[in-house]
Amino acid sequence: MRNSIVGLLVAAAIVAAGLASVSAQERGEPAIVVTHPVLAASVDRLAAESSSWRDAMAAVVASRRRTVLLTPDKVSGTFDSEKLAQALAIADDQARVDTVVVVINIELLQRLSGLPVEAAQFKDDLDRIVVHEIYGHAVPYLLAGHLSGECADPASGQAATDACSIKRENEIRKEVGLGRRLEYGRNSLSIARRHWQ
Repeated sequence: MRNSIVGLLVAAAIVAAGLASVSAQERGEPAIVVTHPVLAASVDRLAAESSSWRDAMAAVVASRRRTVLLTPDKVSGTFDSEKLAQALAIADDQARVDTVVVVINIELLQRLSGLPVEAAQFKDDLDRIVVHEIYGHAVPYLLAGHLSGECADPASGQAATDACSIKRENEIRKEVGLGRRLEYGRNSLSIARRHWQ
């Protein structure tokens, strides 16, 4: 597990290094660098429907930091093909963070759901994942500009709703009508629950 995380960090660092020479604001880029059309559509939906999301993205742009949102095929390191998503803060030797790489496994989500990416249920679950990884994990790192900004998932024995990342996720879910997340893991996704029943 540790080696795969290190491998993904190295790959993510390579991706980020290509973008690091000039800040996002200086390039006129948004807080989230995304080229995949399905992921870009999710980001657009969240920006259109959530004022908290828009405020957070404005704060990230002002910080001159960014999220790079990718699919696993764009990461040259190892990414667990059974993971739906992962957010990795890219830190320097002083634990400063300017970039968070978020990898979302659209192919796995589609396989679990059996639905096309155009289906409303698929879009809702994708938005839930994007909210969790970006608003729940990436934004706190980026606004802190340091690894100390970590907003963790539930610890062992902790109620999901008490975890920092889930509390943040639920803020946006409420604004956009995606329901309140009460548990941790894939069971929090509507199409995954349907698939396993």
